[in-house]
Amino acid sequence: MNTQDQPLKGKLIAFFHQSSDMYGSDKILLYVAEGMQKSGAQVVVLLPDEGPITREFSTRGIEYHTLPMLKLTRARFSPKGLFNLALEIKPALQAYDKVFGERKVDIVHSNTLAVLGGALWSFSRKVPHLWHVHEIIEHPWVAAKLFPILLKMFADHVVCNSNATYQWLAKVLPSLTKKMTVIWNGVSTPATIDEIKVAELYKHYHPQGARLAIGLVGRINRLKGHSLLLEAAEILHIKGLNDFSVIFTGSAPSGQEHFELQLKERIAQSPIRNRVQLLGYSKDVWPSYAALDIICVPSTEPESFGLVAAEAMAIGRPVIASHSGGLIEIVQDGVTGFTFTPRDSQALAIAIEKLLNNDALRINMGKVSKSRFEAEFTLNKLTDRFLATFLKVIDTQK
Repeated sequence: MNTQDQPLKGKLIAFFHQSSDMYGSDKILLYVAEGMQKSGAQVVVLLPDEGPITREFSTRGIEYHTLPMLKLTRARFSPKGLFNLALEIKPALQAYDKVFGERKVDIVHSNTLAVLGGALWSFSRKVPHLWHVHEIIEHPWVAAKLFPILLKMFADHVVCNSNATYQWLAKVLPSLTKKMTVIWNGVSTPATIDEIKVAELYKHYHPQGARLAIGLVGRINRLKGHSLLLEAAEILHIKGLNDFSVIFTGSAPSGQEHFELQLKERIAQSPIRNRVQLLGYSKDVWPSYAALDIICVPSTEPESFGLVAAEAMAIGRPVIASHSGGLIEIVQDGVTGFTFTPRDSQALAIAIEKLLNNDALRINMGKVSKSRFEAEFTLNKLTDRFLATFLKVIDTQK
């Protein structure tokens, strides 16, 4: 992207988001917002509260506002939940009006399906609306059917973060394909990585007897597969493979702390508990990736993309991932890592064993992973594709 040209100069882009964390969809929001700001746009971000991402906005001089957001969560899919949502709509739209005042918004970007506020505000104020879909929703069935209908009603353009996401929506509502495009997520890599921190983490991740460290980086929730990885590691332990550790990096989302508690209890009962570490959220994940030898993304439900896989490839690590959703588009089985049958701990154990027993294969796959990342998943590719899409949607709505 040629930022000198500033093709979005004079345009105002409003980003609506439902989280202040710094995980997958949050990071993509930050990358896209910063990229469009560098292209000359005035960027305004609306989100529910302060958090890790708002500190990043402040550092980059990006305008943001925290205020009640209209979100469609699982709890909303009940008579009481829908009734409360209806009561929140008018005051929320008025709050958004107050943020923008007399400023002309050229396009609204709703980041994730959960963000209903951007859809309703753009529709009522007749502003072009781009809805960025980061999810594949199969359950509950009401949500799986409702969200595609909302996209048809309220989105001028739909960006899917993978072909898997595109195919899910096209299957549920084929007419959506007329306004859908696929833009793979991209990753912002640091210019340098703190080697002292890497050395410290490497020592910590490789306790006595652990030659290799296997990592799972991400939220602790129902679908990331933490228990599945632990079960696979126990299978290898029973087989006599004991020269590895398992590192979990991440925390549970607000309101889902019970998943973290369950994982802690599960680890405490494990025969390999002395070689399993449950670490919290890390602002700077790059030293963690660099200190790990193998990255696992054992999702038990289809991931719409799988940003952790791309981040691991950026650092030159082989990835073992579930053969489902967008992960199939990132991890090339037998080339940049391995894919395995979802929810099959035995299959996951077999894939891990292949890399534990073959250092040359593991190292070579890491090199190929980095090359594939540089070809497909860089930050520049993400922002270039979004710039072209924003310009197209704005021009179409003139």
